[in-house]
Amino acid sequence: MVRLVAFFLVAMVLYGLLGQLPFLGPFFQRLGCFGVWITAILLSWAVTRFGDHAIRRGRDRAAIRKLEAVGSPHNHGKIGTLFLKQGRVRRSLEHLRLAAEGDPEVAEWHYRHGCALSILKRHEEALEALGRAVAIDEEHAYGGAQMRLAEALSAVGHDQEALAALQVFERNHGPMPESAYRRGRALERLGDAAAAREAFDEVGRLAKQVASYQKREAALWSLRAKLAAWF
Repeated sequence: MVRLVAFFLVAMVLYGLLGQLPFLGPFFQRLGCFGVWITAILLSWAVTRFGDHAIRRGRDRAAIRKLEAVGSPHNHGKIGTLFLKQGRVRRSLEHLRLAAEGDPEVAEWHYRHGCALSILKRHEEALEALGRAVAIDEEHAYGGAQMRLAEALSAVGHDQEALAALQVFERNHGPMPESAYRRGRALERLGDAAAAREAFDEVGRLAKQVASYQKREAALWSLRAKLAAWF
């Protein structure tokens, strides 16, 4: 009961603050009691998201402490992957490097290391790591290694090689919105405007065919393709 009262008190305070904002303020003031309920819903959503995030971070910290007890390449890889998934890319880098060096035949560590390097815009180094991953297993991460390799190749101006990596991906999985978009950008930079536009048009068609859980990401690739075709 105390928690419920405290929650609505916080909601009322937040409603008062929202009512003072330059643009949203008049809107919330006109809503009256309904505005309080909207504020409560938003607050509940934020508290839930924060709580879920805190629980995940707590579990991850416990897992990392356990893994750190034994500094094997495998454990370094697991730690690096956890940091990478948390968005703590720089923290992940050393662990993933040690994993890749310690277990050089494991494609996963080269792949994760390459992904981290790409995020940090260290594309030449990412190429080396991702190249090792696909040399071990061209299908690693359900083709994700080929996709990230194509991304890194394009980032350093090797668009012809990027097209080859995308061809491998599409041969094994069929074209996807991301692969068609990256194919279009590579073709565009290589001067084949007609093929590039065709690839960008293909993105929209493919976006309509993906599974429901892929719709949001596909819509973003479709938007990027439209912008690329226009400009």
